[in-house]
Amino acid sequence: MAELNISERQAGDVTILDMEGKVTIGEGSVALRNTIRRLLGEGKKKILLNLGGVGYVDSSGIGELVSSFTAVNKEGG
Repeated sequence: MAELNISERQAGDVTILDMEGKVTIGEGSVALRNTIRRLLGEGKKKILLNLGGVGYVDSSGIGELVSSFTAVNKEGG
């Protein structure tokens, strides 16, 4: 099973990412980064992270959350 599972849903013009598992160095961080970059590439700038199913975030995961916020903010989201 993947370290982090991400599923997408829409609520109006907001893309909600429901996340389950761990946001850690390696697979979890890469999955989040790739998902955010793909959404930005599709022009989706209103992104909400639902971390309710995330049981653990390490320092790399926190770094990726900050990096994702910065990337979305830079694009006007």
